[in-house]
Amino acid sequence: MNTLLKASIVACVAVGLSGCAISLPFNNRLAYSSITDMKSVQVQGERPKLSIVWNPADFPQRIDIHGSDGFVGGGSRTRLPTGVALSSRIEEAISTYADITASGKNLTITVLEARSGFEYSAGMFNITPAIDVGTVTLNAAFNLNGKTWTQQFSSHKKDPTIGGTSQTGILESAWDDVAVQVAKSIASHITP
Repeated sequence: MNTLLKASIVACVAVGLSGCAISLPFNNRLAYSSITDMKSVQVQGERPKLSIVWNPADFPQRIDIHGSDGFVGGGSRTRLPTGVALSSRIEEAISTYADITASGKNLTITVLEARSGFEYSAGMFNITPAIDVGTVTLNAAFNLNGKTWTQQFSSHKKDPTIGGTSQTGILESAWDDVAVQVAKSIASHITP
């Protein structure tokens, strides 16, 4: 057997055993229904101005790579933009009742734990992987101009159809749900 053929076989076996991370087409914006829900939030006084700082500072760029919940192996490893999805949605939800500006009241969001989990079907149910179950947990500490609190937020969404109605919609819906919970909690702590 020649050297090139041996190297090709070794490379194919290594890739097959290590698995690859799947990049699904996630949307990092709030759904229309979540924006509509947020428009009902009222804060006392005039529209507040907030300056948001994330701790750790790189949380808004965080992408996790892990497998499906309850599945052992590399075959289901998926890129989950947990930090990207949550931070962008939370800021968008807050912007429905407050102006986000560097000159606003300081709001520091310290992420103590953030996790996105999923289950998906593929193969005989669906040609492409579709997330059927999305679970999101965010535990965070807040400091709004000296007023502090810690709170845990969670969401568990399940698609009622086998094979999923959207590749990513269920997990995106869980991210929306957590973002709306966070934004409402912050609104309840704003005082004029």
